[in-house]
Amino acid sequence: MAYITCKDLTLGYEGHAIVSDLNFKVSKGDYLCIVGENGTGKSTLIKLCTGQLLPDEGRIIWQPKTSIGYLDQYAEIDMQLDMKRFLKTAFSHLYELEEKMNCLYENIHDGDFQNLDIAAKYQEELERQDFYLIDTKIEQVATGLGLSAIGLDRPIAQMSGGQRAKVILAKLLLEKPDVLLLDEPTNFLDKEHIDWLSEYLCGLS
Repeated sequence: MAYITCKDLTLGYEGHAIVSDLNFKVSKGDYLCIVGENGTGKSTLIKLCTGQLLPDEGRIIWQPKTSIGYLDQYAEIDMQLDMKRFLKTAFSHLYELEEKMNCLYENIHDGDFQNLDIAAKYQEELERQDFYLIDTKIEQVATGLGLSAIGLDRPIAQMSGGQRAKVILAKLLLEKPDVLLLDEPTNFLDKEHIDWLSEYLCGLS
């Protein structure tokens, strides 16, 4: 089943069609690249897919429970964090699971063995999702995008706009959503890092 299906999608401004009778599907393992000059509707299509814009005609159907990662280079980012702490938020659900597991194990030390099986299942899930390799994953992506050179302890507030855009991209890659919507992801990357990104994305399928 397709993650996203666009049917007869049409959107125009002042009588000028930006998107006209567009039909496509994206399934697991698919790669879709849209190429065109500035102002031809590439970003508009992404905004339609994310619900930021509504089409004049047609519809967009997302498969239920599909996780979506959207690279918005103008997204707000917590300036109080350093790069590593920000990238770790990609795994916040796993840190929450670890906290639950630790609480259960603490109760077991107090003689409460009722939830031992639940704690063990939490630990198995953390191991299955490579929780104990998070630092390695962060290093891999940061190095691939050229961020390690400025230091993982660099405060977000001290970064340039281009560096922040790369940090946002790094977080999306670490989250590994079902669908990645990347609007001009190579704007702030040199050829070496573009090549790395291409190889990394190919390895996700």
